[in-house]
Amino acid sequence: MRELCDFQPRWAGYRAERQAGAWLARRLRDAGLDVEVDRYTFRKWQLDGWRTTLLSAQGRRVLPSFPIWSTAAGRGTAPLVDVGLGTEPELLARDLTGAVAVVTGKALLNVFASYPDTYHRAAELGAVAMVVTSDAPDNLIRPTSSGRNLLDENPIPAFQLGAQDLAAVRAAAGEGGRLRYRLAAEHRDGTTRDVVGHLRGSGELPGTVLVCAHYDAWFTGALDNATGVAGLIGLAEHFAALPRSQRPRDMVFVGVTGHDAGYPHLGLNHFVASRPELMADVDLFVNLDHLAAHGDEHVSGTGLTDMLGLQVDVGVQRPGDEERALFTTRHPALAATFLPHLVAHGLLLTAAVPTIPEVNANGDLEGLVGALGVPSVNLTMATPHYHTVEDTPARIPAGQLARCVRAHRDFLTDAMALPREVLRAGIGF
Repeated sequence: MRELCDFQPRWAGYRAERQAGAWLARRLRDAGLDVEVDRYTFRKWQLDGWRTTLLSAQGRRVLPSFPIWSTAAGRGTAPLVDVGLGTEPELLARDLTGAVAVVTGKALLNVFASYPDTYHRAAELGAVAMVVTSDAPDNLIRPTSSGRNLLDENPIPAFQLGAQDLAAVRAAAGEGGRLRYRLAAEHRDGTTRDVVGHLRGSGELPGTVLVCAHYDAWFTGALDNATGVAGLIGLAEHFAALPRSQRPRDMVFVGVTGHDAGYPHLGLNHFVASRPELMADVDLFVNLDHLAAHGDEHVSGTGLTDMLGLQVDVGVQRPGDEERALFTTRHPALAATFLPHLVAHGLLLTAAVPTIPEVNANGDLEGLVGALGVPSVNLTMATPHYHTVEDTPARIPAGQLARCVRAHRDFLTDAMALPREVLRAGIGF
């Protein structure tokens, strides 16, 4: 995990991502897998620089910010218009012509943005730029990509701010303040890569087990997703060390990019599109994403305090792990096989939800594969500091990460031995 975190920021198409891909390929080869590095072209966003300056009655202040990925380049100075949470009624209630839309964003469960359509809608209503916060703690900035990312056709510059700075911007908006902004960026053809490791099974059972982790990251990316990549390598090492007779199915271990900086166009999209025969043979998909974090990050009751935007400081580290959710497709064998191993390894679980592909955090990963009808599972968490510069190895307890990977090992061992008709038996509701 620490080795991968040395390559940063791991944006798709940039130098650190290329170095991380070569590193991952070496690790999988060292584990004994047959490895291919599948390079392909995509529309890369070349980010060269940006600046946001608040002009208010209190004077001029440069605001720390980060662009929403792939938004349009541009520069200017425009009045600030506060549109609250950025809902449709709030947008329609204000004149956004020639203005900077100021959005108080939230991130439900630290993941699901409350403003998925605000960016494009504000532009349609005449806004020339947008600023938004996702309520990360301590005035931290949590970058994101627009869920409806139109790449070259994204209409206006947009920037993420820390929550405290956005509060100052909201106050300035009520007093006639303005924002001076500059974003130097362009879309161009770039190159990224899938790192694919093949491990032959005994052939006792038909089908393939596909295990995935995205290795790109906004910054250091320890939780998101060096923990998942560490798990990918550990699982590859374990199963490659077994006699082939103990692997009844073929296994494929893949590292992908562009899930963070580039969503939703990369992730597994290229892998799935370029390997239709393999995907038709996949009986189980496991996405490794956000595997471990210190349990004293925050307290919530199945995410309720997160959804209300509350933070609870208990003063001491609480027992157990940071809360997790087990997302699965509607294949009962997945949760039934996984849950006993979570208990056995002492992992804290707050929800087991068979909602993929309709509700999941990763439309380009388990959401994409689940939409093909493949039994898919993702055991994940999201702490308040993920996607920020504070997502560092210091926040990851090694013992918890090891227990989480062992739980995946035991789940894969049991699930891989299930007959195809059991794994693929689904329910509908």
